[in-house]
Amino acid sequence: MNGAKSIGHKQPRLNRPNQTGLNQAGLGTLALGGVAIAIAAPMVATLLGALAPPGLDWTFLSGVGLRYLSGTVFLCLLVALGAGALGASAAMVVALTDFPGRRVFMVALALPFAIPAYVAAYAYGDFLGPFGLVAEHIGAKNLPEIRSLPGAAFILTLMTYPYVYLALSASLAGRSSAYMEAARSLGASPARAAWRILLTMGRPALAGGLALALMETAADYGVADFFGVATLSVGIFRTWQGLGDLGGATQLAVGLFFVALILVLIEEAGRRGENVESVKAHRRARRLKLSPLAAMLAILFCLVPVVLGFVIPAGVLIAKFDPSFTAGAARGLTLSLTNTALVAGIGGALTITLAVFLGYMARRMTSPFGRLALRVATLGYAIPGAVIAIGVLALTAWLSRASGLALAGGIGVLLYAYMARFVTAGYNAAAGGLQQISPQMDDAAKMLGAGPASIMKNIHWPQMRGAIAAGAAIIMIDIAKELPATLLLRPFNFETLATRIYRLASDERLADAAPAALMLIGLGLIPTIALSFIAANVSARKSTNPSAGG
Repeated sequence: MNGAKSIGHKQPRLNRPNQTGLNQAGLGTLALGGVAIAIAAPMVATLLGALAPPGLDWTFLSGVGLRYLSGTVFLCLLVALGAGALGASAAMVVALTDFPGRRVFMVALALPFAIPAYVAAYAYGDFLGPFGLVAEHIGAKNLPEIRSLPGAAFILTLMTYPYVYLALSASLAGRSSAYMEAARSLGASPARAAWRILLTMGRPALAGGLALALMETAADYGVADFFGVATLSVGIFRTWQGLGDLGGATQLAVGLFFVALILVLIEEAGRRGENVESVKAHRRARRLKLSPLAAMLAILFCLVPVVLGFVIPAGVLIAKFDPSFTAGAARGLTLSLTNTALVAGIGGALTITLAVFLGYMARRMTSPFGRLALRVATLGYAIPGAVIAIGVLALTAWLSRASGLALAGGIGVLLYAYMARFVTAGYNAAAGGLQQISPQMDDAAKMLGAGPASIMKNIHWPQMRGAIAAGAAIIMIDIAKELPATLLLRPFNFETLATRIYRLASDERLADAAPAALMLIGLGLIPTIALSFIAANVSARKSTNPSAGG
């Protein structure tokens, strides 16, 4: 009897942890849903705001909108051809052949990543301008017209081909050399075997990298604006800042949103075909040894995009740099750097914290609602900054009318836009760090009596702090380089390095903009070199350890 009473008293205590776990799971799901709503709110506000009557006549707006849409589509098509061909060719040369300097070019071909596209546009505008270096040798009348649609496509191709190059080179490094040997045994030349077999097998990586390049192209504002190309991003700025018509700008933002959504679907469709090769088919990778003439041609081919995409823009800015600039210019640069550090530091800390929370939710979520909420919360990477900014403006305008408070400006609104835009970069880093920690380690720690806080501190943090630090660095650098959202949402007289470069370069004062531009390039070099070294190490590991591929 006493034993029965003892068991009866202990039973509620055994159920309490399960009830606590269910409560925690429910609270986590609610919190995840709240985060998804907060991040998706600007996009929803954009879609709903497009239904409001525009300030301009519908006929005029539809005609202008069609011109902006066609400019975006033509620019994306040109960049798709250029970045696809250049990135794929560079990846195949580096991944499949062996020539002097190949390891150097594996890293160097990613260097254009470090230069913001609008900075490269300003540098080339001076380099190919009537008073630039080229004009001194061939004459101003013989200069190509850089400020045009082909010129914008040229700049964006150079700045975005590394997406294709890195994705496809990693895919090709993991492919079996058995396929090449089989094709060669059937009489196919190395070039034909590479193009017809390995490139076909790497098509998912090619499509994914190309979709990312086109997302950057569709989101671009600085290059298109400086070169006079009518795109949706440019139209959003002109309609809102020039005409003060938020409704018309919102409708253009919806068009840009759907362009980005199509690119997201292309990227996801391409990703589904990855990792289809059987591990059993792998052999040690054997790169084709090039003849001296072919090796020289390969070096020249790899050198061209590095020179055009990195050396020339950086060299122009270094040549323009004047260390004896005035005290007023130095003061303005210092203030811009301080503002950039402020928003990048606070925005990076808030965003990476939110990203870590999403990473833990992804580790625990199994319900369809949780997976849907997580997908919505990480959609911001594909949405152009101009669309996020217009959505934030529409949202704050509605909240201001509903509450009677002025919510349409301030650093807080800008930080909110940064979080919605860049949380995915931090989430990918945090989720990648958590994937290296087996859930069985958590279970073992719980059996030993460790609580969630102790598990996070003693098990998770030591193993994922490197990934979190990398994610935070990427977010802060992205915030420092972000131009459209900062231009649209910054408080009055608040200038960052990106907006300072834009203002000075737009006034043809590239020499004054050079110090800030060189600072941004220096910041961009950090993740660029790290990413290229990681890709090079993965390729080397796959080539020496066949079972690592797939």
